[in-house]
This record gives sequence, C-alpha cells and structure tokens, in this order.
Amino acid sequence: MNVWSVDIEAVPEHLGTASSKYLIPKESLQGETEGTYLALVSVFEVAGGSTMAAHHHPTHEFWFVVHGEAVMQVADEARRIKPGDLIYTEPGTPHQIRVESEETFRALAFALGYPGQGSQHIDVELDSVDVD
Repeated sequence: MNVWSVDIEAVPEHLGTASSKYLIPKESLQGETEGTYLALVSVFEVAGGSTMAAHHHPTHEFWFVVHGEAVMQVADEARRIKPGDLIYTEPGTPHQIRVESEETFRALAFALGYPGQGSQHIDVELDSVDVD
C-alpha cells in the first residue's frame, strides 16, 4: 500500500515566500499515470462505525485524509490512516475503508482515468486482514 504523510520537511519555494511538502515527488508517478485525465475530485466521507463496501475501478485513486481516522485495506494489506496521510491505489486494486470510531472519516479524493474506461466502481468481496 502506498501511504505518504505530511510529517516531512517542507521545501522553501517562490523566493522563500511559500513552502511545499511533496508527498509524492515531482513526476515520480509519470510513467504509471501517463495518458490519464483528471476523472474526479471529491470530498469523500464514511460515517463513524461503518465500513465502505470493498470495490475496485479502472482509475488511479488518491485520498488525502482531512478528518478522522480509519483502517484502509488495499488488497491484502491494511493500515491505520489519519489526517495528513495520502493514500494511492492502482487501477483494478480492491480496497475498502473501515471507521472504528464514531467520528466521520473525511478525505479529499482524486482519480485519474484513462480515456474510454470511465471511473465506475465494481463491488467485490475482500477478506479482512490484520492491520500492519
């Protein structure tokens, strides 16, 4: 599972008037995402105490956690995620989010799609695994 955190050193930019924390280094996913387009940007929520149905889709998907904590499972790996984490799933990879607290989980979701494939999801069964 690909997870990056904002708990990294900032890089000064624009003559020192701003800074960036590159969760994904510039152009590091160029090969994997070449030929895609921005398919969606959304505020994504899972209610406290619930689990998002496992699914996959033909898009590259990114979540930046802004509120709440959850367990995210991608294929056969599960990790606890928290605000400031960025998670990436490759096309066709089953995934789900389980919120164990009563607090709503919220993330910004971005998907990159391939022309002609759409961004529809396909519900699947995903056996639970222990958290890493």
